[in-house]
Amino acid sequence: MDNVVNIEERIESQKQKKQLERHRGKIEAIQKLIQCTSCHMRCAMCGHHLMDADSSHNALSSSFAFAFCKNCRDEFDDFLSISKGEKRPDVFWHNKEWIDMLSAWLNYRQAVNGFMNSPEFKLLLEELDSES
Repeated sequence: MDNVVNIEERIESQKQKKQLERHRGKIEAIQKLIQCTSCHMRCAMCGHHLMDADSSHNALSSSFAFAFCKNCRDEFDDFLSISKGEKRPDVFWHNKEWIDMLSAWLNYRQAVNGFMNSPEFKLLLEELDSES
């Protein structure tokens, strides 16, 4: 009985491989998005390449795993403090729209992380690895 192949698993595997081929461009777009947004060599907010001199400022925070340049780290820290009511805005551009913008950015980043942790994304990575 060890030589019996589960035909359903084999059919499903073949179906997934054909689907991967049909959607190769979409898969490449997702790969680039995930790779670029997850790069710890660039600031998570502005995309500036982080140098060794920036290493003291790009430490990953405990609640958010983002690497920031110094300026973006300062803005994000201000955003967190103002959002929690721990601090009042001390510069004129820290207005409601600024909070909305950074809230939307944070929601986007959390959505990307959620997608990266989804079973479907992990399956996609497995399928891509098996093709290599």
